[in-house]
Amino acid sequence: MAGLAVLFLAAPAQGQVAWDGPLMVAPNSPAGWGVYLVDPGPGPGDGIGILSTWRGDSAPGGLGYRVGLAEGRRGGLSVYGGLDASGFLVRESPDFPLDVLWVTGAGLGVGHDVLLSFPLGASIGRDFETDGVWFNPYMTPRVVLDAWFGGDRPSDELSLGLAVDLGIDMAFDPGWAIRFAGSLGDRRGLAIGMSFRIR
Repeated sequence: MAGLAVLFLAAPAQGQVAWDGPLMVAPNSPAGWGVYLVDPGPGPGDGIGILSTWRGDSAPGGLGYRVGLAEGRRGGLSVYGGLDASGFLVRESPDFPLDVLWVTGAGLGVGHDVLLSFPLGASIGRDFETDGVWFNPYMTPRVVLDAWFGGDRPSDELSLGLAVDLGIDMAFDPGWAIRFAGSLGDRRGLAIGMSFRIR
């Protein structure tokens, strides 16, 4: 119970748009180009933006790339981007029903300040298909090392935070997927959009 309280009450990353909120890396995340409407938090309606992603192979394969533009807490625009890498820790089997990935990455947000962020965690989920619809629910707990630069930086230039993504991917056709994810904890944000497999 205390852990849930920490996730909901923890302060977001000082108002700067963070590239990894939400991170949107799941076991079997679809390959291709994605475009998303984002709300970078810390609360609904505090800002709005767009995010574009590229993944050459379904996760965990290769690197994932992203770049976005969003309104921060103070009303200014922030540009952000990063890359992620992942690999299997555990594969789904008769003995264990879930896929588990290690996930890491590096990226930055540039607005009033510059925020460099380095997440490290795990992504836990499993894809399944029913009645011709593919589902891929997941959660991604992680620690994030943040480094701040700029005139408005907080007194602590380095900080360590905790965040969790909750997300789901859904597809009716193998060529595209609807993706939704939200971040809790030291990352607050929502993203919803589509991923298109480019052959």
